[in-house]
This record gives sequence, structure tokens and C-alpha cells, in this order.
Amino acid sequence: MTIKLGELALAIGARLEGDEGVEISRLNEIQVATSDEISFISNPKYLKYVENTQAAALIVPEDLDIEYPNLLRTSNPKQAMNRALQLLNSKNRVVIKGIHPGATVHPSASIPASAEIGPGVIIGQDVTLGENTIIEGNAVIQSGCQIGSGSHIHPNVVLYEDSILGTNCIIQSGSVIGSDGFGFAIEDGVIEKIPQTGNVVLGDNVEVGANCAIDRGSIGSTTIGDSTKLDNLVHIAHNVRIGKNCFLTGQIGIAGSTTLGDRVQMGGQSGIVGHLTIGDDVSIATRGGVTQDVPDGMMVSGFPARSHREELKIEAIIKKLPELYKAVKTLEKQVNKT
Repeated sequence: MTIKLGELALAIGARLEGDEGVEISRLNEIQVATSDEISFISNPKYLKYVENTQAAALIVPEDLDIEYPNLLRTSNPKQAMNRALQLLNSKNRVVIKGIHPGATVHPSASIPASAEIGPGVIIGQDVTLGENTIIEGNAVIQSGCQIGSGSHIHPNVVLYEDSILGTNCIIQSGSVIGSDGFGFAIEDGVIEKIPQTGNVVLGDNVEVGANCAIDRGSIGSTTIGDSTKLDNLVHIAHNVRIGKNCFLTGQIGIAGSTTLGDRVQMGGQSGIVGHLTIGDDVSIATRGGVTQDVPDGMMVSGFPARSHREELKIEAIIKKLPELYKAVKTLEKQVNKT
């Protein structure tokens, strides 16, 4: 697909400076973009590549001081880049309707004619699929699961019994939804398993990255709200409740019965202990370890996590410890001489 630069500017809501007739085939990184491709600058540190790039045009912030033959200026370069990606680079997955001969589907399962069931898929008793769902090769959908219309289950995903997915969900390869939570009790020195009798419920437009584990509730449901996005290698324990439009990046762990509000953002390798309440619009910095409730709108960091501003002050003091140690040793020597 190609599109004229003037048309692209209108489509992504940008202001064109340059030749509207230039034809663009796709969006690419500024370092490798060619003469029929467009690139972008959302961070000034990438200005160093402008001199040598072959890109036909650049998407840049409205106020960026830059000279280039063709520019698309916008107040939100990342949003404009996303729209350009969708328009130029996206390859829409076409549903290959029907059940592959190599799939195993229980007679009681409800499979619409518009769904795609790939090779090696196993679909259990009383499963219900919505229209235009895609279940790719070797996925296992156990009994009682419900998957909403337009959802896409990638290869080697496992949905344990009674898991419920909303519409337009995406589950990447290797993820397991509805496995037993880590529930045990010690009786007379013996570890006994607590039955995990709940399920997992995902809202609409939820995306789960590769190799994630979302545990079923021990009693009741583990829930994830509409439009929340999970990166790869995220672990959600039993009875966790996550709100809408949350971002959870890689290698996050959330312990059991913790509640997250809406629009919570968690940096990589951060974690939350169990039975806490995290408010709306909270940000948890990378490697932050949350051990107590966090109110709405707060940014926390460090371990144990505290106000980000307070943590920065502590880090500044820690950096001075070597020289403080030397000063103390010097004072000790002076005291010992007297």
C-alpha cells in the first residue's frame, strides 16, 4: 500500500510542511528508513540521525527545531505514529473460517461458523465462542470457557475451566489463564492444598502478553478490567482484581487478593504484596516493591515503595555515603589522637 504524504497528514491529524505528493509505503525506524518510508522523532536524542536518514518524511513534535524537506508536525507524535502504523504497516489477520481436521472439539461446544479453530486445538465441554474468534494451533480451551467475539487466542495458550474472556481479547502464546492459585495451609506441620474453586474473568479489549500466568480465584473470580494490557511474563495471583486501562509491563508479580484501580501503571520487575488496595491513576516505578496501600494518583518507587520524591531524596543521600564514611573515619582518627 502507498499513500500520498498530504493524505497521510490528514489521516493522522498532522500539519504538513513539504511536498504533499510524495508517496509513502510504510513507517520505519529513522536509522534504516528508505526513500519511500516515513519515520518519526518523539525524543530529541534521535535528532542525531536526521543528517543521514533516507526517510521521505518525518513525524515530529509541533515545536521541534528541525530542518528537513518533508515534515508532519503534531502535538502528539506518538499518537500520530500509532495511527501511521495502523494505516501503513498493519497486516490484518484474516479469519480462516472453520474447524481444522486436526482439532478436537467436544460435541456440546458452541462454535459459530465464523470462528477459526486451528490444528491441534482442544475445545472442551460446554465451551462457547463468539463470532470471528481465532483459536490458533495447539491451544487448549477447557470446559465451560466463554470467549467473546473477535478474540484471538495464539498458539499454545491454555484456558482452564470456566475462564471468561470478553470481546476482542488477545492472548499471546504460552500464557496460562485459570491455573490454580498458590493456596496452601499448614496443619500439624503438613502442607495441605486449599481447593481453588473460582475462575478468571477478563473484560473487553484485554491483551495478555506471552508466557503470563493468571491464577483462578480460590473462591470467586480473578478479574481484569476492560482495555487493560499485560506485557510478557506477568503473574497475577488468585483473587486479584485489576481495573480498566491499566498497563503492566514485563516481569511483574501481584500477590493474592490485591485490588488495583483504573489506569494503574506498573514498571518492569515491580511487585505488590497481597491484600492491598492500589488506587486509581497510581504509577509504580520499575522494580518498585509495594508493601502497603497506595492512594489515588500517587507515584511510588523503591523497596519498600514510598513516594517517588522521597525515594529520590534517599537515593541522593545514599550516593554520598562513601564520602560521608571517609569523613566519619577521619573524625574518629582525630578523636582517638586527643
